[in-house]
Amino acid sequence: MAMSERSLVTRGWIVTLLLALFMVINFMDKAILGIVAVPLMQELNIHPSEFGMIASSFFLFFSISAIIFGFIANKTSTKWVLIVLAMIWGISQIPLAFVATVPLLYFSRILLGIGEGPAYPLALHACYSWFKDEKRNLPSSIIFQGVTVGLLISGPILTYIMLNHSWHAAFATLGIASVVWMILWFVFGGEGPYVAKNAVQSTSQSLAKIAYRKIIFDKTYLSNMMLYWVSYWIFAIMFTWIPSYLSKVMGYGSKEAGWMFMLFTGINIPLVFIGSWLSQKLLQRKVSSLIARGWVSCTFVLAGGLSILAAIFLVNDPMTKVILLALGFNLPQLTFVLSSTIVAEIVPVTQRSSAMSINSALATTGGLLAPALTGRLIQNALSPSQGYDHAFIVSAILAIVVGGIGYFAIRPDSSKKRFEQLSSQGTLAVAH
Repeated sequence: MAMSERSLVTRGWIVTLLLALFMVINFMDKAILGIVAVPLMQELNIHPSEFGMIASSFFLFFSISAIIFGFIANKTSTKWVLIVLAMIWGISQIPLAFVATVPLLYFSRILLGIGEGPAYPLALHACYSWFKDEKRNLPSSIIFQGVTVGLLISGPILTYIMLNHSWHAAFATLGIASVVWMILWFVFGGEGPYVAKNAVQSTSQSLAKIAYRKIIFDKTYLSNMMLYWVSYWIFAIMFTWIPSYLSKVMGYGSKEAGWMFMLFTGINIPLVFIGSWLSQKLLQRKVSSLIARGWVSCTFVLAGGLSILAAIFLVNDPMTKVILLALGFNLPQLTFVLSSTIVAEIVPVTQRSSAMSINSALATTGGLLAPALTGRLIQNALSPSQGYDHAFIVSAILAIVVGGIGYFAIRPDSSKKRFEQLSSQGTLAVAH
């Protein structure tokens, strides 16, 4: 029996909230290593460069997993794919509640990366099956805010558990949270009436698939992905190294650093909502996607890079420095929302899930490099403060360069027309 429209809408929002919670746990998982960094490094006698390698190992198979699961989701129910991912999260975290060694840390972070690589694009993919195209912006933003909330609450909550119990207990808490979410999703989750497979079935007879190499090397797709890449580079440094930066360089105690990290990441919520609202308003006023999505993304990334440089070279006041760094690290994250909408706009619906997963997979390779490079820069510097400054400067320059290139390279309307022509030409070739 078909759902009524009201029931459909209600179920869609329940699914959206569950997916937002999915991302909350996902990013608490990412943040925990940075939050427990100081006692963990002391207990296991880990140096900054080795800690950076452990943090980067999370991304070793992150991108490959995102691509593989993205293609699986084209043919399999997203409900079951997400259940498998949550199960992997729990398995990777719970052993650290009982024992910790350097090899186990590597194993845990690598396995967790396999489980979390596909999480964000597949959460959006599952969400899109419950909403028509013109109504996807708000639920997409809510799911992304799960990212922010995860980072926002990870500081005080995990720090509290660490200080009152142990850092092992913090890992156990997240492992249990994954299992609880898996049960909730099994009961309430599922795919909606706008699932991409239905679209594939209805259009497969009239459209031919485009070679993925032509999609990836399209200048809009590639430059849009690079904006996402540099944003993820900066983001990976934030959740890996900012907690210890607040403690070792800015002089906050463990408890205060946890709350400061909450404030540091909390600024993301208004920034992303303002950026999303601005982009949506421009689209509603018939402003081209080039400006409403492409140039807005470039502006936020560029402004982030400039804010980081200002924090390092123009101010000495500690609080002003932290505020500018918070702006610099959070402004680029608007691309996490707009990048997927650009991909969904330009590629055929039959290839949407895989194209979004590839975009995410390539972009998140920034997370493989950034924490390790930061650790090396910190260890080789004359002081921790100098090492952090060098890492932040590299991030700022990357943001400014990539943001500047994006203004000239991103052309969504042209790329969309090009893909439509390629798809039509492929169909004609098959027909003849």
